[in-house]
Amino acid sequence: MNVRPIHWIGGIGLLAASLVSEGCVSPLAMHRAVIEYDRTVSRIETELLLLNIARIRHHLPIHFTSVSSIAATFDFRMNTGLTGRFSESPSTDSLTLTLGTSAAESPTVSIVPIKGEEFTERLLTPITEDIVLFLAHQGIDPGLLFRLLGRGIFVEQGSTRTFYLNMPHRAAEYREFRRRILHLSSLYLARQLFIGPLQFVQNAKRVTGRIAITNYDPNWLPNGERQALHDYAQQFPLNHVLIDIRSGYPGGDYPLFGHLKLRSFKAILGFLGRGIQEEPEFHVDPDPRSGPVLANPVKTLNIRESREPPPGDTIIAVYEQGYWYFLEPHMDTTGWEARWQFEAFDVLYQLFHLTVTEVARTSVLPITIAK
Repeated sequence: MNVRPIHWIGGIGLLAASLVSEGCVSPLAMHRAVIEYDRTVSRIETELLLLNIARIRHHLPIHFTSVSSIAATFDFRMNTGLTGRFSESPSTDSLTLTLGTSAAESPTVSIVPIKGEEFTERLLTPITEDIVLFLAHQGIDPGLLFRLLGRGIFVEQGSTRTFYLNMPHRAAEYREFRRRILHLSSLYLARQLFIGPLQFVQNAKRVTGRIAITNYDPNWLPNGERQALHDYAQQFPLNHVLIDIRSGYPGGDYPLFGHLKLRSFKAILGFLGRGIQEEPEFHVDPDPRSGPVLANPVKTLNIRESREPPPGDTIIAVYEQGYWYFLEPHMDTTGWEARWQFEAFDVLYQLFHLTVTEVARTSVLPITIAK
């Protein structure tokens, strides 16, 4: 019997190329899935924020549901076959390659409603000074941060304590609050604003005390004075941040000794929701003693309300009670002020994660959705 070579090298090459190609299917499909899951969860969270602001606008109760986990199983399969027919005539030899692939994805999504004790702790409890410190160290302008988080400012003058509420319906107080915050913003722009814990020595031990906002480096003060400032701050709960803008230092011709009172996360959403129409903010000029600031927009967060759908290039939009709510996709202004509202929404998103989305230890049973 004669043995002759069979010309099927091309078929083997095709098979090898197919196997290599199939090896790329799994990681590519998984990559796309992970990216899409990430985009979906991010979109859910941002739209929930805007939706709850819209709910408050219509005096409806707020509600948050958090995605606690996503477990996805990926099944990739490949079937290959090779059949041939050989005859006495080499010209009639044949080789057939069969290749079959399949991919399946089975995601399981667990969502947790924020309710009960968790709702009270994360949405109704006022934000604390450590969160202010954390966000301030991200380089967020105090003009934006304190307008969003601040309920008002207590100003101490001798034996008199005056409170300026950060709510537009109290117009005179709101103006003074805005002026004080603009002054802090101007000091920040001039790199003359210090935000950090007071440190002092007590009973031969170094103590890290309460947070202070100052126009000087507190470490320059004598140890006893730093401790006295800490003791003053200790009179108030942790949702109060000490402010000490002193004469004799930059910006000291517009002094302020007192403390900033912080809102809860729900109160922040309420401030923004009522600001859409019911209690709109208005323009406030800085005090003449203040320096320049990065930006001074009328609204802390400019949310549009419209019966018509938003423009196609709108990034975040929700529909509630017959209205569309969205952030303006483009601004007429230029520079930092044009980016202000997106920076403000980003701060709101960070606050959402800092105060709301820690659901791993919640006692509420999750809702699991399997595809």
